[in-house]
Amino acid sequence: MASLTVAVLLTAGAVVPAAAAAADLTQISHTRYKLTEGGSFARYAPRVSALDGKLRRASFASVLADGNRAGRPLCRPTGISGAIGFCWQAGGDTDDKQWYPQGITGSWDASASGSYGGHKAMLVSWHSDNAPTPKGARISFVDYDDPAKVTYRHVLLVEPTSTDTFGPVKIHAGGIAWVGDHLYVADTKRGFRVFDLRHLWRTEADPSKSKIGKGSDGKYYAYDYRYVLPQVGSYGQSGNGSCSVSPPVTAPLCFSFVGLDRSTPTPSLIAGEYYFDGKGGSRLTRWALNAENKLADETAAAAYRSAHPKVQGALAYKDTYLLSTSSNSTTAGVLYRSRVGAASSTSHLPPGPEDLSYQASAKRLWALTEHPGNRQVIGIPLNLG
Repeated sequence: MASLTVAVLLTAGAVVPAAAAAADLTQISHTRYKLTEGGSFARYAPRVSALDGKLRRASFASVLADGNRAGRPLCRPTGISGAIGFCWQAGGDTDDKQWYPQGITGSWDASASGSYGGHKAMLVSWHSDNAPTPKGARISFVDYDDPAKVTYRHVLLVEPTSTDTFGPVKIHAGGIAWVGDHLYVADTKRGFRVFDLRHLWRTEADPSKSKIGKGSDGKYYAYDYRYVLPQVGSYGQSGNGSCSVSPPVTAPLCFSFVGLDRSTPTPSLIAGEYYFDGKGGSRLTRWALNAENKLADETAAAAYRSAHPKVQGALAYKDTYLLSTSSNSTTAGVLYRSRVGAASSTSHLPPGPEDLSYQASAKRLWALTEHPGNRQVIGIPLNLG
């Protein structure tokens, strides 16, 4: 890993032209990309309301205060000057091959003040879809009020299937964006699932880690997770996206990750694609939000195509787009700093980078890595103006 190059690029903000003179991010027609809500918020509302009365409610602050795991100082070299952050609890979360961390967002995304409910916090998504017994997706609630004493707790994502029970959310959760009370989670083939942090439910202990929803005893379980966060809505496209090969621009989108642009008058979501064929051509789409932090329009506000292969995360701030790409568990990732119609500047990231989040007030980019034994949440000095 070229640590000196990383330090120069990220700390000093120097621009190193990409080897190719051609533009690495080009604008394409956006009007063909549409997401519809399809009455999902109205469909879930009575289910959530009924379950609010059947389970013990928990506030965001109380879940954050109930952290049962301790983060550690950065535990592996990053090669990045001025990097801060933390590692997950030693043993389980650091090395667990049943759950993989994917998405990251922070209270600086949730509100212009940079806090939520008076707290500085991060949310991180994990998936278990490759596990022998998949349990869906979960979110780590990370207390970051004191960076020297990080604690966290995992909360299971659930879908209310009726007014009486719920089930797991079986998606990859490759990226997340926190806007106000809403958490947007990427649903790879379809679009976004939406969760509401005003609805958190306390569930019962389950040593067998096998029960989900309402049990025969009338109590509620969630694979031994003690809190669940319910889905309240969704946005989907008309067809299913495929991430196997780089498609033509007319094909349905692949929602591999989602980031945020808080530099616009109202926040915008930035969604993008990862392709397993390792070729470029990934599309990025921008989705404007309204004052209620819901999609302002069914049609994408803008669309772009990237020349970079294996894009794992992206966000925008003013006229700059940041994209992370990965290779494998031992090869450094790459961070591209791009503008539409221009060549990108590049710097290195540790192996296995995923989603991105930008903390403008601290001029810091947050990233995370996914591979067992080398999992960190990293804050990188980066001034985007």
